[in-house]
Amino acid sequence: MAIKKNETGTWVLDRAQIPDEARQEVEIFDTTLRDGEQGGVTFKGDSKFRIARFLADTGVSTIEVGFPSSTPLEFDTVKQIADTVEGPHICGLTTMDLENIKRTWQALENNPNPTIHVFTLNIDEASIRAYKADPNEQIEKASRAVAYAKELTGGKGRVEFSAQNTILALSQSLNPEHSFLQAYISKIYGHAIKAGADVINIPHTVAKGIEIEIQEAIQYFKMLVEGTDDVMLSFHAHNDFGVSVADTLAAIKQGVRQVEGTWYSLGERAGNTPLEQVIMNLSLKPSYNRKFFTSFKLEKTNAVARFIERESCIPIPYNAPGVGPNALRHGSGVHSDGDKKGKDIGENIYLPCSPEDIGWTGNTHQITKLTGVTGVTARLEELGYEFEKAFVREHIMPVIKSRDITYGDKELRMIGDDFRYTGEAHIEFVDYAFNKFANSSVRQAQVVLVIDGEKKIGEAFMGKNGPINAVFSAIDDVLGLGEKKPKLVVYEPSNRGRTHSSTAEALVVLSGNGHELNYNLTAPIWLGKAEDDDTITASAKSYVQALSRFMLDMKKK
Repeated sequence: MAIKKNETGTWVLDRAQIPDEARQEVEIFDTTLRDGEQGGVTFKGDSKFRIARFLADTGVSTIEVGFPSSTPLEFDTVKQIADTVEGPHICGLTTMDLENIKRTWQALENNPNPTIHVFTLNIDEASIRAYKADPNEQIEKASRAVAYAKELTGGKGRVEFSAQNTILALSQSLNPEHSFLQAYISKIYGHAIKAGADVINIPHTVAKGIEIEIQEAIQYFKMLVEGTDDVMLSFHAHNDFGVSVADTLAAIKQGVRQVEGTWYSLGERAGNTPLEQVIMNLSLKPSYNRKFFTSFKLEKTNAVARFIERESCIPIPYNAPGVGPNALRHGSGVHSDGDKKGKDIGENIYLPCSPEDIGWTGNTHQITKLTGVTGVTARLEELGYEFEKAFVREHIMPVIKSRDITYGDKELRMIGDDFRYTGEAHIEFVDYAFNKFANSSVRQAQVVLVIDGEKKIGEAFMGKNGPINAVFSAIDDVLGLGEKKPKLVVYEPSNRGRTHSSTAEALVVLSGNGHELNYNLTAPIWLGKAEDDDTITASAKSYVQALSRFMLDMKKK
């Protein structure tokens, strides 16, 4: 593409579309489950398996699921995923130690598309001194390791090779004092290619001391290393200075065809390259999508981010591009008005894309104390409430204006339900008892409820879970709803105050839509909120309130 003058002397952009067959695919290498775990995230229980299974249907090309040789538990997790999840390449990371490579292969061998990712120590100048590493020894180890991994795979799947801090080493090698790094980089990667590596990863491990631009570094790498035209080049960056997305896009323009990263920048320090931002650039910006494409299903962008948020317990940043709660939301009345006028003509005036493009399910107009009655009434109507405008003005607007917060769907539903359910509660929580038997994993909970004026007692025995789960199960025992019971999709305990005597508060959200989790809290939804000096009591009261509202609605039907 170029800016030029046409025959009339007008400056124009040459918009010649590159034919589809000439567009280059950029593969998505998702390392959330491996490198994402190095930054305060620990995926517990079956979380890795659930995430890998979810990712397998999104179009990611490779899922790096862990470091199989590190611990027996990690080996079992990687093996479970490799044995059962098909579609993308399932990747395990390993050092150059041959026993570790063998162990990694044992975890991956049953998958139809395995990838063994072999990595070395950092190859920058300072790291060589710190680790007392002999470059010649490292080159020999790398060649032997890749050859062994290639032998094990037997032509099935891929072998990827990377040397940490390569971008820094490339920059340092241009300093005459460190010119020995040129031969080191050339040989360690060149020998890996000759040994059978299918993918060559160029890591930008620590973004410091770089005296060249990323595009120059990739060009220079290809000049130094023989055989790069015969392998897939990959790029792995960290977001230390907030430019990992820009660096990754620059690398793509220089021939990189696999990009590595995590969802919403999970990972150590400032995190890895946020995959969703790279995907959105490649898919939605004409300057990229004329030349490149990815197999990732763009409309699943937010579903993946929300799923990982739930499993990792690390919140998505409020303003995270594309996936944050505020990503496509307006606060200004001028912008909201412009957005509405744009929709009337099929255009996005103040939005970078349509919410549907990336599966963003929030509301583009935020509700605050400054929002007018028309906006609040309209949003409540979208959530399923049938309040007249005059009612909203008299009863709900004073509540809205009383707090300096942004009201999300959850907060609006709590307010709306307080005015929807105004009669006496169908069910009332009275008390509970909880016992954990000595030298036993058995937990027992007993609850006392009053249902339509009649006292009822229920109990539950649990094998592993804690008191909240046991008390909720005892409540279920009393009500006997069975499969009719809506699913618990949100449980948020919190404290009000900062001392040991703070009041406990709990929020419960039940969903009747049959899905695991309804992130947008669309109907049918039932909320319960309560507070008490005791956390379990507050939790039980909120759960009972939500169930009471559910049963009241069922009676009306």
